[in-house]
Amino acid sequence: MAQIDLKQATVTIKDGSTNSLEVRIGEGNLTYTEARNMEYNLNRGVLDEVREGDQIPVAVTFDFVWEYLKGPSSASSAGGTPTIEDALKQRGGAAGWTSSDSDTCRPYAVDLVILYVPNCATGDQEEIILSDYRWEQLNHDLSAGTIASSGNCNVTEAVVTRSAQ
Repeated sequence: MAQIDLKQATVTIKDGSTNSLEVRIGEGNLTYTEARNMEYNLNRGVLDEVREGDQIPVAVTFDFVWEYLKGPSSASSAGGTPTIEDALKQRGGAAGWTSSDSDTCRPYAVDLVILYVPNCATGDQEEIILSDYRWEQLNHDLSAGTIASSGNCNVTEAVVTRSAQ
């Protein structure tokens, strides 16, 4: 994976239909962690078998100052351009959004799509999709102008694709 300068990337919060909120980052960071649970079994005190244990969701954290928000063009966003909080919480301008999770019995979720387009004309674009993100903590620092969130995705790995510009 390339080192990504978020100033050259956009983070898009997408719902389960056609609604999205494009966030242009000024300063900050977004991290995600993929993990797996491996179970090792011993035979008379010696390593013998190994197998995968329970699945672990992708953990996501972000902390940034945003430069601008570009809201959905669809008519279902009657409340105007939603805020980041609106898109994450399905309220205000995003009250009509649908969950990205196909199971309607599960809590509301969104997809986070990071599109990195480097300044260099020879560099490859990179797209990272973190599906079914549910925030668990949302922090605001008014003096720094930052928003931070942590939560999990209902997937075990991100979808990462690279393509030539």
